[in-house]
Amino acid sequence: MTIESRTMLPTRSGWALHVTMQGILPTNAAEVVSERLLPILGASAVHSRVRLARLSEPDLVRPIVAQLDVQLARHRVRAQVAAATTSEVVSMLAVRTIGQLHPFPGVLAPCLRDQAISTSPPTPPELLPPFARRLARHKLCEPAAMTANEAIGVLEAMDYRFHLFRERHSREDSVVVRSASGSYRILQSLPNAIGIEITSPPIVLTAAHRLTVADATAWLDLTGAPFEIFVDRATGRVSVLYARYDGHYGLLAPTPALRRRRAAGLRSSRGSW
Repeated sequence: MTIESRTMLPTRSGWALHVTMQGILPTNAAEVVSERLLPILGASAVHSRVRLARLSEPDLVRPIVAQLDVQLARHRVRAQVAAATTSEVVSMLAVRTIGQLHPFPGVLAPCLRDQAISTSPPTPPELLPPFARRLARHKLCEPAAMTANEAIGVLEAMDYRFHLFRERHSREDSVVVRSASGSYRILQSLPNAIGIEITSPPIVLTAAHRLTVADATAWLDLTGAPFEIFVDRATGRVSVLYARYDGHYGLLAPTPALRRRRAAGLRSSRGSW
């Protein structure tokens, strides 16, 4: 059974933080979240939402997941963490929020703006044992057109482990990820250097392997890696099979061309009567 509640707790400052809770959580969880995050968010709290959930899979070591979304004037910022307990996940979310908002110093409280922050990639979700994993979600999206540097900006601001986009100049479906050396890697079906800026941070352009979804699943089952970026043999498009916080797999892929054409036809026919 899924239990969900939404809470907005006003404070003496007049700010309120929208907190959504799902699953079995402490009754004061929304209050604890607000107490920790409101001093960090300040006036941005009114443009922020927190989702706190206890996942139902019994074998997860870190079943509590927290996600914060902040809508700034020109940017959307996200922080996401998972932990074993509610108190731990709230503390981790507070630290992660400071790090995510640090590039936007006007948003943070003055006492936090000069604080030294150690940036680290988001912690990957844990996976259930291979025999227990399944494909829990297949998400189709239309990759947004943007430059490589813009894609890196989205990757960092949204606390993503990877970001699927369409490179603006080459029009290639692309996925950007962080590399172990602190640089960035962009994977494409047929690497096209047009539009890949030779700037800082350095960008490495590589070709994604051609696999079936079954191949990618077998690889993650074997390695326990957090994701696999590949060219789907069935579609010829760059796709990502990834670990979800519930311990299962998700599949992210571009919207098929036929479906895009049909959607465009429907849009163009509207109002023609």
